[in-house]
Amino acid sequence: MALLSWSNQYLIGNDLIDTEHQELFRLINDFHSRWLELHNRHDIAKVFNQLVVYAELHFQHEEKIMEDASYPKLAEHQQIHEAMIDTIFQLQKSYEEANLNLEMNTMKFVKSWLVSHILENDYLFRDFLARKKSPDEAAAQ
Repeated sequence: MALLSWSNQYLIGNDLIDTEHQELFRLINDFHSRWLELHNRHDIAKVFNQLVVYAELHFQHEEKIMEDASYPKLAEHQQIHEAMIDTIFQLQKSYEEANLNLEMNTMKFVKSWLVSHILENDYLFRDFLARKKSPDEAAAQ
């Protein structure tokens, strides 16, 4: 059973960002499935680590794309990314220390983190890209 379902409503309009968001959905669903199926902690921790590493890489890519586009809210977006990475590292550390409440906290965090981040923060960038593209398209016609 998938925790999250990808929908085109999550598209930002940048191929790399959209592809990486889809991969984050897949990793979160893999983590959730292994947790539901009661895989051993080592197996779950391995997928969790993949999720953390991929999220960091995605944030770097996203921030570079925003920088290249001269996105005026880049610094604010970077702070949001830093806070999210701090939270996920804390969850990962707790998981490795065998905190029994972690799994549910982690599921809640990753679900709200990804969907909320895309719908709230990344949509601002999507709208910025759309506004930036519109004058260029008008000039080309």
